[in-house]
Amino acid sequence: MVMVPRKRPGKPVKKAAPGKVTVASKPRVPAGKPKRAPSRSGTSRGQRGPRGARGPRAWGRRRGPHVLLAAYLAGACVVLAAVFLAFPHGSGGTPVPGGRTWDYQLETVALQGRGALNAYARGATRATAWLARSSIERQRDVHRLNLLEYLAGEPAAAATTRWLGAHRLALEGGTIALLVGLAAYGLIRRPAGREWMVAVLMLLVLTALVTRPVSASRLAGEAGVEVPNLMLAAAVQGDPTQELRGGSQQIQEALAGRYWTAFVAEPLSRLQTGTAVLSSAAPPRKAGVLGYLSARIGAVNDWAIGRHGVERAVISTLAVVYVLPFALLLCTLAMLATCAQALLYLLCLGAPVAGALAVEPRWRRGVLRLWLAPVGGALLVLSLAALASFMVVRGAELLHASDDYAGLLLAGSAWPVLGGALLARRMVRRRRAARRRPIVVRGGAA
Repeated sequence: MVMVPRKRPGKPVKKAAPGKVTVASKPRVPAGKPKRAPSRSGTSRGQRGPRGARGPRAWGRRRGPHVLLAAYLAGACVVLAAVFLAFPHGSGGTPVPGGRTWDYQLETVALQGRGALNAYARGATRATAWLARSSIERQRDVHRLNLLEYLAGEPAAAATTRWLGAHRLALEGGTIALLVGLAAYGLIRRPAGREWMVAVLMLLVLTALVTRPVSASRLAGEAGVEVPNLMLAAAVQGDPTQELRGGSQQIQEALAGRYWTAFVAEPLSRLQTGTAVLSSAAPPRKAGVLGYLSARIGAVNDWAIGRHGVERAVISTLAVVYVLPFALLLCTLAMLATCAQALLYLLCLGAPVAGALAVEPRWRRGVLRLWLAPVGGALLVLSLAALASFMVVRGAELLHASDDYAGLLLAGSAWPVLGGALLARRMVRRRRAARRRPIVVRGGAA
């Protein structure tokens, strides 16, 4: 008995006629389900292409060096804030380098007189002096010390030195045993990679850093201090006025003295004498000069005892408004430079570790991206902040000098000049309005 396969009922298949080519029909897609193109790279559903990749490698590639530098600066700012909270009183009495007293620090901001207007002028003058002094001090700190090293680096180095002295024998024995073990592992097993060599170098580097903590901290902090000083020297060489000469400390003291004289000493002299005669005198001699002038000139005595309350209020208000934008800008630049110094300090401390990790070829690219590029970015930010600070101080000084020169030219004629400016503005507006008027002719308006 022969079994014949049973055919299933269906549509008859048409045979193609000779000489004709048939085209296979596309498979139908069920309704409600969108068509999906096959993946080219063979990735799964949760992965994407180069634009929207979700993996850690693609995330690292998508972030540029500027994003990494911003993250590093933010981390340095957080570290500084934590150090300020942990060490609110400084670094245990460590002397500040370059802490010599400058002339502006000897200035006494005091005004005589009673009444509300004199009290307001006294408060506004003190606010002006505080703004100017704060901006000068912040810029001075950038050029003389690394704040993170001063607050945390030196105390930590001193504590590490004391701890090493108490546990020297145990640390030396443990380090030698670990070093011999790593060397024996590399020579006997002979692994394919260089991880054991990296471990040996890391051990040697950490030993060198721990045994010389004070030297390592000072070397790492010097880089953040030398960069602003070098930029200041370069900026002074490019200054067209050629007025500032000497070392970095002398240049900073001259800039600070001019800045203080322009925005604090001159308004204070006008509040005390009605003129700027006291602005050029040395701070210790100003009290004697004021007493001498008050005893012999009645007008100066009236200003000194506070009989010009309205004029004092106006002058002090203009002084604090004048210095406010420059002080805020200088403090902002000093904060940015301080964060860059802290970041550079931490990266310089990690330089030997980065060099040890670069021995392994697979890790060199990561070392270049995560250490060398941020070092260059921190140097660039620090240099630009120092240059911008110098330009702000010089710009403020030149602007104040031009203001004084304009006041000298307009001495006794400020109101006529203001009236002439208003009259010229009115004439210009009338001329523009006359041009816009329609011309009326016969038959309508054109």
